[in-house]
Amino acid sequence: DEVDGELIFAREEELQYATEFTLTHYEGGYKEFTVNTLADRKFLIVPEGRSVPEGLDEGTVILKQPLNKICLNSSGMVSLVDAIGGLKNISAVGEVVDNWYIDNVVSMMKSGEIKYSDSYKAPDFEMLTKEGIQLEVDTTMLLYSPDVMAKYDELEIPFFIESSSREGHPLGRVEWVKLFGALLGLEDNANSYFNEQVTKVNNVTAAEKNEKNVAIFYMSTDAQKVYARNGGDYMAQMIELAGGTYIMADVSPEKSGTTATTLEELYARCVDADYLFYVNFALKFDSIDEMVKQLPLLADFKAVKEGRVYITAPIFTQSTAAIGGIIEDMNSILIDPGIESTQSLIKLK
Repeated sequence: DEVDGELIFAREEELQYATEFTLTHYEGGYKEFTVNTLADRKFLIVPEGRSVPEGLDEGTVILKQPLNKICLNSSGMVSLVDAIGGLKNISAVGEVVDNWYIDNVVSMMKSGEIKYSDSYKAPDFEMLTKEGIQLEVDTTMLLYSPDVMAKYDELEIPFFIESSSREGHPLGRVEWVKLFGALLGLEDNANSYFNEQVTKVNNVTAAEKNEKNVAIFYMSTDAQKVYARNGGDYMAQMIELAGGTYIMADVSPEKSGTTATTLEELYARCVDADYLFYVNFALKFDSIDEMVKQLPLLADFKAVKEGRVYITAPIFTQSTAAIGGIIEDMNSILIDPGIESTQSLIKLK
C-alpha cells in the first residue's frame, strides 16, 4: 500500500465559519489538525491499521484510531458528539451526572459507561491513566491551569483545548463538529448534521424580521455583577440572525464573551429593550416578581412592564448542538410575543 506511512496531501477542509482550528486530509485516511490555543502542536490522526509516518515535525501529537476512550471536559462539545452518535467513544466527562441535561449522557453516566473525571482544575489523573484515556479535550479554562497541562504531558495523555467559544459566528461553534467527526470516524454524520444546522439558520434569516431590541445578560450569584454579552459574541449574533437587534451591539463589537458591568450601566443601556433574554445560569429566577424583588431597577424596564422576559432553559448552555434550533426559537418569540415558551427559552410570569 503506497500510502501507508506516507503523508500525501489530499485536501484542506474548507471551513465555512470556524476559524479556531484547521483540518487537513491526506491520502489513506490520515488527517492532521491544529487548534489556535496550542499553536506549537500539530495533531495527526492515524487510521486503524495504518503505520505512523516517519520524520514528522517536532511537536506532532499522534492519535491512533479507533479513538474510543476520550475524556471530554466541554459540555458544548459533548452535545455535538451526542448529535452525531459518537458518545460511545466518550469514557469520561468533567461534570457530575446531576449537572447534565443531555439525556444520553445522563443514562450513560448512570450505567457507568461514562465516568466523572473530576474538575478540569484537578482531574483524577489516576482514573484517567487506569481507563487508558487516549485523548483529553478541554475548554479555554484549562489555559489558566498550566500545572494540569504539564501533568497531562508528563503522563503522556494527549490533550487539546477547544476554543469554539471564541468563534465569531454561532455556526462557527457548531462547525467544530467536523473535527470530532474526523476524530471519531463519523465525518458523514458530522457533515450532514452541520448542513442541517446551516439550513435552519438560513431559513430563519430568510424569514420575517421583527427588528425588536433584545437585551441578554446574566447576574453573578451574589447579584453584584452583571455579565452582558459583547457585541461580537455568538449570542449577540444569534439575536441578529433571529431577526432581532442586540441592544448592546456597540459594546466590544470585535470581542466574544461577556463584559462585567453594573446594574446602573445596564439600566442606562437596556431600559427600553423590547425583550429581555436572561441566561438563567449563576443567579436563577423563577418569576418576574422574584427578579424585581432582587433587582429593583428592573421594574422600570420596558420588557418587564410589558411581560416580555424570557429565561434560558437548562439545556441552553449545554447545547452547542442546538444553536440552529435556538435561533429558530428566538425568531418565533420575536415574531409572536404570545408564545409562552420554546425548547430553549421560557417566558417568565
